[in-house]
Amino acid sequence: MQLWWSSGLRRAKRDLCIKVFDCRANYMWFEFDCRTQDNVELILECTFFYEVLDLAKMVSTTGNLPGDIYNQARSQFIKKVAGVTLKQFMETLHNIAQSIFAEDPEFYSCRGVKIHSINVTKYSCSEARTSEVLQQIIEETTDRLNRLSKAESENEVNIFRMQGQIEQEKLNKELIAIQQEHTKSEAIVSGGAEAERAGAFIRGLAKDVPKLADRIEMWQVLRKGEALSTVSAGGASLYYTPNDVDLSIQTVKKDAN
Repeated sequence: MQLWWSSGLRRAKRDLCIKVFDCRANYMWFEFDCRTQDNVELILECTFFYEVLDLAKMVSTTGNLPGDIYNQARSQFIKKVAGVTLKQFMETLHNIAQSIFAEDPEFYSCRGVKIHSINVTKYSCSEARTSEVLQQIIEETTDRLNRLSKAESENEVNIFRMQGQIEQEKLNKELIAIQQEHTKSEAIVSGGAEAERAGAFIRGLAKDVPKLADRIEMWQVLRKGEALSTVSAGGASLYYTPNDVDLSIQTVKKDAN
């Protein structure tokens, strides 16, 4: 047997004679007009990925499968697009295309056909002036998405840099804490050694110098001597006050004679 199917993007002519039926998955390309809610006329180009599952059912139900699918999709698209503005159409294009066959699967199953996917490959305005405006909108949208992508990349870099700085500050804080603990430990050890040294000195003179105050004064004199030796070893200048050297100045008046 043979069937006469519609051909062309708009399936305007039923001039395609089918004698051998291909039951593998195939593509159909369609084109039709529709109008948005804000009265913008669009030309949609769509691709249908379909498969004939039941050849006997298809032959018994329809003699023009592409024409049936085209008319069904066209009416569905016209109804869907008429309910949205151009801006909404551009934002929800994928959802609109997916809902075309999802809302009426019985139409395709009763013809023994399964629709795997519907994709809008291209859309344009039928009027030249409107098409220019649409092109500007698309370009502005693309530029905006590029700017957003660039801003997101810069933000990711800044976040990564800030995270690195935070980790560095945490390590610096831990380093300072370790250094403080080390300094504290050194001070404790040094102070303990100095205390032991002073105690040994004072205890060692207990027999020869009974008075504790005298022994402490002797220790202080020795410490001053060590301090002077340390200062004299460098290039520092040492200044003494009169109290340090027990110096007094007295002015004597001479008689006029």
